[in-house]
Amino acid sequence: MKKFEAVLLLSPEISTKSLNEYNDYFIKLINDNSGKIIESEDWGLRDLSYKILNFSKAFYNFYQIEIEGDKIDSIKKTLSQNEIFIRHLFVSVNKHQEIPTKLNNEKK
Repeated sequence: MKKFEAVLLLSPEISTKSLNEYNDYFIKLINDNSGKIIESEDWGLRDLSYKILNFSKAFYNFYQIEIEGDKIDSIKKTLSQNEIFIRHLFVSVNKHQEIPTKLNNEKK
């Protein structure tokens, strides 16, 4: 299995309860594709550098995952079909960075 770090940007219009449900949905999506979540962080509601779908803020979530590389495209396709996930980024890494990340330690 390969190591990846993923950042998901979720719509700022969802409630805290819905945010937790979508985080659980992503975790289930990884598990259903024979992957596993090593660590995760909720970076909270943050300003975007530029507007995405007329949003200037988004909820950021960071995940360290291990999964087969060929499963990532399937996961990206599923996330793209859900309008709550406004952006996603998967980066292959040799070693996961330490948790908590520097971004999580910044003042919001």
